[in-house]
Amino acid sequence: MPNHENTSDQDADRQAFEAIVRSMLERGGDGSFGKIHLVSVFSDGTEGTLGGALPKAITIADRIIHARLSREDACVQLSPGKYMLVFPGLSDAEGTVKATAISREIKERLFGQSAGNITVAVQVLPLSRLRRRPAAAALPAMERVLDTHERQAAVNLEVVFQPVWDSAREAVIGSRAVTRRRFQGHELFDDAVQLAGEQDPLAQERNASLQQAVMHEGGATAGLVVMPQALNDHTMTDTRALRAGIAEITARCPQGLMVELTGAVGAVPQSRLRNVIHAVRGAGAEVGVRVFPELEMARFIKGCGADYLCFNEAQAKMAAFTHSALYALFAVVAHEVRGTGLRLFLWNASSGQDVKRAQSVGFSLFSGPSIGANRPDMVEPHPWPTSKVFL
Repeated sequence: MPNHENTSDQDADRQAFEAIVRSMLERGGDGSFGKIHLVSVFSDGTEGTLGGALPKAITIADRIIHARLSREDACVQLSPGKYMLVFPGLSDAEGTVKATAISREIKERLFGQSAGNITVAVQVLPLSRLRRRPAAAALPAMERVLDTHERQAAVNLEVVFQPVWDSAREAVIGSRAVTRRRFQGHELFDDAVQLAGEQDPLAQERNASLQQAVMHEGGATAGLVVMPQALNDHTMTDTRALRAGIAEITARCPQGLMVELTGAVGAVPQSRLRNVIHAVRGAGAEVGVRVFPELEMARFIKGCGADYLCFNEAQAKMAAFTHSALYALFAVVAHEVRGTGLRLFLWNASSGQDVKRAQSVGFSLFSGPSIGANRPDMVEPHPWPTSKVFL
């Protein structure tokens, strides 16, 4: 780790860091590097300083980073509280996970479950973004590329649409946007593909991809449009911008937009969750929430203005739930929210039997391969008889 007081040591550390990156670029291997920030956050938008809190926070961050880096990893301090890390032996995706885990550990050590007045964020840049650039291994060049990369999508996400089937009407009533990735031979949908859990910073790019897809595909004949949006420490923090963005999308969906809040919904402070729901409602959209509910949580989100509770079968199957356990989970979810007025959605149902079991305990809206192939465009609403849905 760099010495804060000794400039020559810091210069030597930077030279060693640049040499590692230069070697990686020359041999054309995989690997990733990123930077972790400790920055001040002011909820009221005013300027200020961290005062005496920053030196202690930086010391703690130094120790955690030093303890978590392997022998082949390297770190250089760009400025107080700002670190660039390189992981020569990890792929880009693995580097994202490791850097995110380090940042999460720093945050939990500093604040526990409270965000305090400092936030910890991580950004990882593939080495492929550096190749074929002059002086690519020099730290100034790396920082410039990182800053540019931060404003561009780093992950190629495909967005497809699933038909939304209403069991009461026996009809397709709209479409649900969902991300799809092919990962290690599997086709994964929605949050099941997130690499670093509910706090994955890639949620920012996922949200943007879904918004762009709905903006381009929304139309008068599409019926209700469901647009998942991940809520975590990296996303949906500015409620004014959120409201303006959702309002623009709502205008493109004249038959209705439902924003489905996913991710760390149960971990964010209730005041923030309330503000996000109010912002979405204020933009003219309905609100769904994907969270494993307790009765008090269900009542709270309903009181804030949410209309739907969503359950993603793909996530349960990624967690290795058996069919029996899955059906029991349907019943538990339905029991916990009974009487609150929330409608139940089941996403990514994989068989007609799953739809039958979920409907028997109170689920009424469904999506998934069992009710039609995923398409690259919006699905036209139309009657769909029970015999075709229940395979």
